[in-house]
Amino acid sequence: MTDESNEQSEQVEVLNQYLDFLQRQDDASCQSLRAVNPELKPLMACLDSLERLAPQSDSDPESVELGPDDATLPVSPHASRQAPPLLAREFGNYELLEELGRGGMGIVYKARQKDLNRVVALKTILSNQFASEDEVRRFYLEAQAAGRLQHANIVAIHEVGQHLGQHYFTMDFIGGGSLASPDFRPLSQMAPDNYYEVASLMQQVAEAVEYLHSKEIIHRDLKPSNILIDEAGQAYVTDFGLAKLYDGLPGGSGTDARTQTGMIVGTPGYMSPEQAAGQLDQISTRSDIFCLGIILYELMTGVSPFKHSSPLDSLVAVIEGEPALPHSHNRNIPRSLELVCLKCLEKDPALRYQSARELAADLERFIAGEPLQAQPAGMIQKFQRWFRRKPALVSRLSAILLAVGIIQTVYSTQGVDLNYHLRIMSLFGLWGALVVFFQFGLDHFPNKKRVRYCWSAADVALLTGLLMLADAPIGILLIGYPMLIVSSGLFFYVRLVLFTTVLSLLSFAVLVLARSELVELWQYPVIYAMVLAILGMITAYQIYRVRVLSRYYELRRP
Repeated sequence: MTDESNEQSEQVEVLNQYLDFLQRQDDASCQSLRAVNPELKPLMACLDSLERLAPQSDSDPESVELGPDDATLPVSPHASRQAPPLLAREFGNYELLEELGRGGMGIVYKARQKDLNRVVALKTILSNQFASEDEVRRFYLEAQAAGRLQHANIVAIHEVGQHLGQHYFTMDFIGGGSLASPDFRPLSQMAPDNYYEVASLMQQVAEAVEYLHSKEIIHRDLKPSNILIDEAGQAYVTDFGLAKLYDGLPGGSGTDARTQTGMIVGTPGYMSPEQAAGQLDQISTRSDIFCLGIILYELMTGVSPFKHSSPLDSLVAVIEGEPALPHSHNRNIPRSLELVCLKCLEKDPALRYQSARELAADLERFIAGEPLQAQPAGMIQKFQRWFRRKPALVSRLSAILLAVGIIQTVYSTQGVDLNYHLRIMSLFGLWGALVVFFQFGLDHFPNKKRVRYCWSAADVALLTGLLMLADAPIGILLIGYPMLIVSSGLFFYVRLVLFTTVLSLLSFAVLVLARSELVELWQYPVIYAMVLAILGMITAYQIYRVRVLSRYYELRRP
């Protein structure tokens, strides 16, 4: 009788939970319970019918999408307009009070632990009973990684377990939100004295990360939503779902299913270049330093340095791009704090802080007004940063200056017609001025895509004008069209590549009509035009493939 009574109690609890999911319009969880409890399907069908007969509320049926993208990001004030509030419901020894957030893998709730009467954060697997073995293993690896850590600035784990087939673990509830919360303002909206508060905040985070590294753990997903702030202003590092566990951790491995070479692990826009390139064997503690630099940059400026509208653009920016100097967003940012940030964001890991302890020490020096370990960049580093920040401008200006130098040398040594020389040099001067103008447009105009199209058209037109003026033979100069087609692919827009290809073909046709020597052997211009068309199609197709892979990655990203 006791066994039957326990079984009936468990079935009643399952039906209560099913009814709660129905009222919340959580179809995925309803399907999950039906799949796990087939013997209760007739009773669940009755509940379905009763729920359909119940009067409808005034809430928007499309408001069932809950929470932001990151599992640790608190629901914003606007979320109340997007989702109905979570009614308190039982979950074993816990009472779920409200949903705090959800991500690709888990959901985090604010919950009350009934036996101890305390508020905790409870995290469950997003897919519930449908979770794969790999998802469950990753979930427990996260709990295992966080559970072995005891630090004042790391969220502590309390309990790990299962309830009705749902895996969960509980941790400290931090009521102040995260750095990604709309309530947390960047330095651009703060008083100058707050620079030191932010430096102190980042010092706490750096010390917590140094503790992680001392325990042979690399976080690999440090971002504002994973840094929680309590009401007293103390920072806490959380979310170890992508942490790399070394062989020293029981049950962990330095290379598991998530750490195969070539696999991208992390959040686009908040990862190191070695992560973005899939070079996971190159990931080290210095990778977390780069991520801390991104967070500091965002706190100083209110702008994420590498975050773009698509994952592909974010990854390319992390690998190849260089963010604008922080003081260009806010002139009041102290240069010494900017130096700390830029040292963290060095592409070469050897040029970054070699440990989080070094970063924390430099932040402490900044607060105390002492000289920093970070030093201003030399001329070579400044040029490298400038080139990564404005690659289109630097590459074109370098090519123009090289061409001008060669032409001027020929004019000085061999002598040519002065008027001819002035026309050529004037064309290069116009080209250089337009390059600067279009770069200014990319930096300041809202419609950057239109600027890129205009820039590409201007390049083709000026190259054609140069070929019109140049003395025969011009065969070697025809390499300019293929170079423009390939360089247009650096913006990763298929239509821009096709636009540049078509424009180059039309310009070449005009050039053939204007210069009779190009048609002395008619098959040569035909072959050249075919080569241009094939090159443009191949470049566009490769960019299309990368775009498709980028969308696939976004869908599969945990």
